Amino acid sequence: LKKLNFFTDDGKIIQSKYHKFRQINKYLEFIKSVLPELKDILKEKKELQIADFGCGKAYLSFALYYYLTEIEKLRVRICGLDLKEDVIDFCNKLSRECHFDNLIFEVGDIGRFSFNTPPDMVISLHACDTATDLAIAKAVKSDVKIIFAVPCCQHELNTQIRKNKDKAIKPLSPMLDYGIITEKLASLLTDTIRGKLLESEGYRVSVEEFIETEHTPKNILIHAVKKTQSTGQAERLKTTALRQYRRIKESFCIEPTLEQLLKDMIPAKQQENL
Repeated sequence: LKKLNFFTDDGKIIQSKYHKFRQINKYLEFIKSVLPELKDILKEKKELQIADFGCGKAYLSFALYYYLTEIEKLRVRICGLDLKEDVIDFCNKLSRECHFDNLIFEVGDIGRFSFNTPPDMVISLHACDTATDLAIAKAVKSDVKIIFAVPCCQHELNTQIRKNKDKAIKPLSPMLDYGIITEKLASLLTDTIRGKLLESEGYRVSVEEFIETEHTPKNILIHAVKKTQSTGQAERLKTTALRQYRRIKESFCIEPTLEQLLKDMIPAKQQENL
């Protein structure tokens, strides 16, 4: 983190990086909560495979790698993905300087990227708008066991809700007279939809406060873990989640990107519910 300009030479945190430092540590607290699942995965394979979609300068990737390998002593391989070649070059150089042999970075688009080995966990911190949907869909299609996503800048449904204001559910339509309320409603609706569609794919989902709003307004974390369930129970939960999603979709006259990204995975019989 010192090499990433979080600390001065005498070990004091740089004030402008304080909020980001808090975010990283909070994220690691959530990672700690799934250590039992990560250790179970390691019983059956050589090392954990983790992907960081839209890693940017990879503050989180570096902290996560250190935490899992140096503190928890787990065998881990992390791949960070970003579109910016100069950023990826910087991250790979820093990884080599830190002797983090299994922390690598690649240039690539989330939707087109192919894994050599499917990841066990996918993380995505502040991927903008539908880039979060791309990260979630990629994780689901790769049968990833654990997903952590902190979304950012949810514009898609905001635009659709404004366009279809007169068709939306009548008791709520007066809320749409105010831009700031429509924006907040669209943001909450977007993450509710993501949660329900993840549940329809067999994940246990929680949506939690990531960090206090005084540090960032983008403070919702979606935490999804794929659990082994009896066939009957799994199908009931999936059917319920799809039914709830359908009601939201019809009420607000929206067409979320995530549904389209996942649709080819949903059995034809269940698609009738969408």
